Amino acid sequence: MEAMIQQIPEISKNDSSCGFKETQWMKIDKSEAPNKYIEYVDEITKQDQIIAHTRYSTRQLRLQPGNKVIDVGCGAGKDLSRLESMVESNGQVCGIDLSREMVECAKSRMNHLPNVTVFCANASMIPIESNYFDASRCERLLQHIPEPAEVVSEMVRITRSGGRIVITDVDWWSSTISVPRSVDRINSIIIKDVVFNQHPSIGLNLRGLMSKNTNIEEIEIFAQCMYTDSLTVADDLLWLGERGKMAVQQGLITEEEYNQWRETIEEMEENGSFVFTINIFTVSGTINKKQ
Repeated sequence: MEAMIQQIPEISKNDSSCGFKETQWMKIDKSEAPNKYIEYVDEITKQDQIIAHTRYSTRQLRLQPGNKVIDVGCGAGKDLSRLESMVESNGQVCGIDLSREMVECAKSRMNHLPNVTVFCANASMIPIESNYFDASRCERLLQHIPEPAEVVSEMVRITRSGGRIVITDVDWWSSTISVPRSVDRINSIIIKDVVFNQHPSIGLNLRGLMSKNTNIEEIEIFAQCMYTDSLTVADDLLWLGERGKMAVQQGLITEEEYNQWRETIEEMEENGSFVFTINIFTVSGTINKKQ
């Protein structure tokens, strides 16, 4: 399988930012505790709603035994074994990620599967020959990428005509909480105005992004509203508490306003009225490379 991989350029410290401010997910290898990101991905993967959505997105790849598929931004490899089971031992699975920590974790988890290859690469410059794969996918990656259209173009380039492309991402701006009017303004700022990734509404705009690429046809969209009535889940997996703290750090609200908001939603959980929702989208299509 290594023959498919072109010479992999060394990823420089500034390679991922392209003039944009780096987000936490673009600086995993520089962080003091990169394992916390791996643990986060592992935990969110266990959620029933995420499991169901991922099953749908992988079905949309329409993989057959013997196919070749790539997971762009594979992280710690959460979906690589599932893809391998779909293409079977005579197929090929490739995973790439910008984080060396994530890649090493994925390699260790996949070392029992000889037809799975994982390596470090930039999704905007994938070092793989054109038209190699039967299908390509990425999940919750584009929200962190400075130029999502570049990643889509690369995924199209390395996928053969007639192959499939499937992209999943979140619309963070669709987050809703059943808050009273007394903290509605504070809540709106926390949900809409906090900056914590490059493209918080990318999920809602996936179809438009993919439709601009003239090599993608038969585009389908699937949307799911995820929800929880657990404040702990909203904090740990959907970054609710973290976004509230970021709003203070970014000067959008005061510490007092944050405390008022936090106390309110904690009381709501105690009395059983807390509900948090967020929308996730999968957009899929067929590659048709025009001459």
